[in-house]
Amino acid sequence: MPPREPDRTVEPPLHCDHCGRSVRETQHTRSSYVVDYYSVQGGHGEVCSFAGDDGQRGGTYVKLLDPRELTTCVQCYGKASVQADRDRCFRPERESAAQPGGDR
Repeated sequence: MPPREPDRTVEPPLHCDHCGRSVRETQHTRSSYVVDYYSVQGGHGEVCSFAGDDGQRGGTYVKLLDPRELTTCVQCYGKASVQADRDRCFRPERESAAQPGGDR
């Protein structure tokens, strides 16, 4: 009897959020690798901190309130408009600060 493969969930293929092209996972060879896409998670968040075991401040992080993942293929990545879109996703505070009445 052949060995049974464990049940695996098949993930839907990734697509570039800018042009819609299907993208592949990074391909590794013995001496190099080929990247087909870049992914960033961003969105609006709030700054949070946590205390260490000794009661002192342990660290600070940003908790994403409305997480958004942005996938960009290598062809779109170099375009200025795509870089601006990625910056808006990754650093939304820049956009709100640039608007009249925003924090400066």
